[in-house]
Amino acid sequence: MKDTITQIQSVHPNIPISEIQLPDGHSLNDMWVSYGRDAISELINDYQKPEAKGASLEIISEYKIGFNGKAATYLVIGQLPNDLGNMRVTLQIIDKQAQRKHRAKVDLFDFMSVQNQCRELSDKHGIEYNLLEADLLVLTDLLEQHREQLFESEANPLTDRYSEKELTPKASEKAVEFLTSKDLIRNIDKLLEQSGIIGEEANRMLLFITASSYKMPYPLHGMVQGTSGGGKSHLINAVGQCMPQEDLLDMTRITPKSLYYYRKKELTNKLVIVQDFDGLDEDAQYAFREMQSNKRLSTSTAGKDMLGNTRSKLVEIETHIASLVATTKSEVYLDNMSRSVLLGIDESEEQTLRIIKRQNQKKAGITSEETEHEAKQLLRNCMRVLKSHKVVNPLADKIMLPLDARMLRRLNDQFQDFVAQITILHQYQRKTDSYGRLIATKDDVRMAVDVFFSAIMLKVDELDGSTRQFFDRLKEYVKSQTAGTTYKFTQREIRQAMKLPKTTGFKLTTILQELEYIQAVEGSANKGFKYVVSYWDNQEKLKAKIKEDLKKQLETL
Repeated sequence: MKDTITQIQSVHPNIPISEIQLPDGHSLNDMWVSYGRDAISELINDYQKPEAKGASLEIISEYKIGFNGKAATYLVIGQLPNDLGNMRVTLQIIDKQAQRKHRAKVDLFDFMSVQNQCRELSDKHGIEYNLLEADLLVLTDLLEQHREQLFESEANPLTDRYSEKELTPKASEKAVEFLTSKDLIRNIDKLLEQSGIIGEEANRMLLFITASSYKMPYPLHGMVQGTSGGGKSHLINAVGQCMPQEDLLDMTRITPKSLYYYRKKELTNKLVIVQDFDGLDEDAQYAFREMQSNKRLSTSTAGKDMLGNTRSKLVEIETHIASLVATTKSEVYLDNMSRSVLLGIDESEEQTLRIIKRQNQKKAGITSEETEHEAKQLLRNCMRVLKSHKVVNPLADKIMLPLDARMLRRLNDQFQDFVAQITILHQYQRKTDSYGRLIATKDDVRMAVDVFFSAIMLKVDELDGSTRQFFDRLKEYVKSQTAGTTYKFTQREIRQAMKLPKTTGFKLTTILQELEYIQAVEGSANKGFKYVVSYWDNQEKLKAKIKEDLKKQLETL
């Protein structure tokens, strides 16, 4: 390096040469391979900033910022003004020689005000004028940069933690290589299991494909139904962790009007997760529906014009989102339910044992958090390298969903969008037409039928996922008794046999009674009732029939 510097100076003696200290354990070649050109450029740019020349702010708290200058130590008390046109702050100036404190309010953007303040401190307290003025000029630059960073982090709160810096050239190449692999859907499913999603094979793949559509032309929406404590939130959160975190909006509650106050494009190309959809009131649900369907929110409001007169104005927000929500309700408002792909959580004892085994392995240190993180990171980078493409499906008119399904019009639209999203995931393996659209293949349709089948069955079935699982287990229990199908049972008996909480058992039994699947035949409200199964449906037979019908349609493609 010294020889290189000497050669440069012999050719251009007036060029200033600086040395940059690399992070510990890194060489320039290592940084190039690991982080790419952008990281090296950023390192050089950071060196050129005032902070790298020894001038930097010390963020003591939200209301106190420190700066160590040449003439004094400065403390900025209170918050920085939001108006970008001024920098009026309260300063506490501590003289380095006498260690005296001086307090002043000054607009650092007003140079005359700064000069007057420096002159007064210099004349009265003997602080050197030139050094003081130079300190305040540097402090102004640093505070301006800090305020811009605050505004940027407010507009993009996750940018600092999760950004495209994670997508290094090497990581990008690895993601594209993964997306060109054979059996892509199966490989994605393996990564989802590696990331910590145990069991739920059909649901996790369906939710992942739904979530991955957030920045594509055909955004999808998923609604997971299940009893309290069944793992609904865990499932949607785990899928959300496999998406780029800078594009994720995780909400536990939405107030009625809050969605209307986002910036114009702040809700575009985002994945929205709502932990408990039951907690949204009617107004919030209406706004959420408009985001899903119309891809915009608009509200008429009153405001002042330039002359101070009150005028009405229309405020519009562009929205382009995919969403995942969880609910414990078996019957959700029809308008909300029809816009989403419905899923029922697996509440079987086998799934419980799988989850417990995974929890114990994690606590025992058998499973590695590092492998989980690697799987999530690869899936996130895959989403980052995917481009938004329109899709044409030449086979769209060759598949007919069961006519028994509820809300068939929207279900069919969701299915076709689901096929398109599978094609988009395979965009590195699919051809395009003369308009630049990806062409869906037979394999895309087959995969869509396989993964989407559980959602089709929930729209065919009169019962929601949790109630269906409860009813199937109830029928097995009744058949196992000596009286067979005529066996009379009580709520407590079923609750204890299935290890259900009282409220859950009562809720599910009430739903079945209202829908006339079971009937009270003995007892009273005081002593309790005995029930019998009054309707013995055969859901497995119906499922086999629908699957066979779809299979025949696939064979004719």
